[in-house]
Amino acid sequence: MTIPFRPIAKILTRSLHPAPKVDISAAEVFLTHMEQNMLEQGVLLTANHFSAIDFHSWWFVIIISATIPVHVHWVVSAGWTNSGWLTGFTHWLFPRGAKILGFTPMPAMPPDPRQVEQRARAVRQMLDYASQSRYPVIGLTPEGGDFPGGVLGNLPPGVGRFIHLLSRYCPDILPVGVWKEHDTIQLKFGSPYSLDVPEGISTSHKDILVGDTVMHHIAELLPERLRGKYG
Repeated sequence: MTIPFRPIAKILTRSLHPAPKVDISAAEVFLTHMEQNMLEQGVLLTANHFSAIDFHSWWFVIIISATIPVHVHWVVSAGWTNSGWLTGFTHWLFPRGAKILGFTPMPAMPPDPRQVEQRARAVRQMLDYASQSRYPVIGLTPEGGDFPGGVLGNLPPGVGRFIHLLSRYCPDILPVGVWKEHDTIQLKFGSPYSLDVPEGISTSHKDILVGDTVMHHIAELLPERLRGKYG
């Protein structure tokens, strides 16, 4: 049994002061079609993994989920790393919370050698969900973790290939930029796009090409100071 997350996310978002500033102008028509069940294919939502001293990364999942007019099936962390005694506890708690909310927990990248099979199982589970859902809406953060100052970081190997596999079932990719400005959380939605991957390229080239494409679309929505190598 799962608990619908969107109503919870809307309540939690209303508790934030000051209220987040959300710009959906570039995706307004797309979101309206989504709300009216007018989409004819799945959607992959991609956001930067932003956090700050007074803004934990789970908040952008909450705010985006409150904004998107349908359920978002998030790929979430299966547990923190390098967090002392909390590490083991989060590896117990996060997968259980994800199951209740209808999300898929996945080990951090790059994976601990002991978690390779767990990660492969999570990828298969995610692809099964995407292939078996009529019009899935899946959310993920390609970076998979925080980077100093909230600047976009390098993607772990394999993320681009994973996104390419998901795009078979979610051809529309909707980018979101998240950052903080003058104590206010900012979210900016971009225009949806589709991947254009040449036939016959190597697996490693595909991984880099897809990853860079996705991150450049996210970077365009962020202030220049946060774009890093994708600026």
